[in-house]
Amino acid sequence: MNRILNRMRALVAACGLAALVTATPAAFAQEKTAHEPGLGFQGIGARIGFVDPEGSSSTLGLGMHIDAGQIVRGVHLVPLVEYWSVGTSAGGFNIDRSDLAIGTDLVVDFPMQDSRIFPYAGGGLGIHFLGFDSNVPGADNDTRSKLGLNIHGGIRNDIMPNMSLFGEARYNFVENANQLKILGGFTYRFIY
Repeated sequence: MNRILNRMRALVAACGLAALVTATPAAFAQEKTAHEPGLGFQGIGARIGFVDPEGSSSTLGLGMHIDAGQIVRGVHLVPLVEYWSVGTSAGGFNIDRSDLAIGTDLVVDFPMQDSRIFPYAGGGLGIHFLGFDSNVPGADNDTRSKLGLNIHGGIRNDIMPNMSLFGEARYNFVENANQLKILGGFTYRFIY
């Protein structure tokens, strides 16, 4: 239980750090709408969904992301933090696997004429802190950091000027720990 609590604290701390890194005083001073290019701390959101890690059972994944603005019109920068954990028990032996991922995605919108629905696709890089804990004799308990690459696509619906809902499919390429994710969530954009 303490291990899960510590990982959740790390998740919250990483999101706070990402918010501080992307937030600049100039970004808060500029008057922008949600569709104008420019980088800065423009919104925050959460995600939840199904994760199918390679070599393990499916589990629930949680995450947070930041809308860090647009590099050019329709190309968004999205720092994110995601976490999942799965455990197996058999005959008094336990095996737990987890992944805390911190990364940044580039997301390209494909706007539809006169619509608030935006199909999108993207990809990104991240660091995955993979954990393995077991009480099986001879098993190594460790945490390893590995670089990961992801590709994803989905649909976003801007239900209000400052709120959008999304659903996406994502595949993370991580050495010996590839992951398929089906996620949904929301983004709240700050209106300056």
